[in-house]
Amino acid sequence: MLGPLLLIVIGVLFLLNNMYPGVFRFGKMWPVVLIVIGLSKVIEYFQSPRQQDTETKQDTETKQDTETKKEGQ
Repeated sequence: MLGPLLLIVIGVLFLLNNMYPGVFRFGKMWPVVLIVIGLSKVIEYFQSPRQQDTETKQDTETKQDTETKKEGQ
């Protein structure tokens, strides 16, 4: 997720630099790239535990169903 987002931000910064050279200088705008990297890492961090919790719950339910079927036989 970080790669495409980073390419988009860098592309937009270069586009703004070409369209408005007096206003948007890439040399002054490079911190935006660092901010985008940091934000994407924070988003990935908060999305990751939710997916793992969901998978853990599903695994537990599957194991319980399997054990129930074995006991019924």
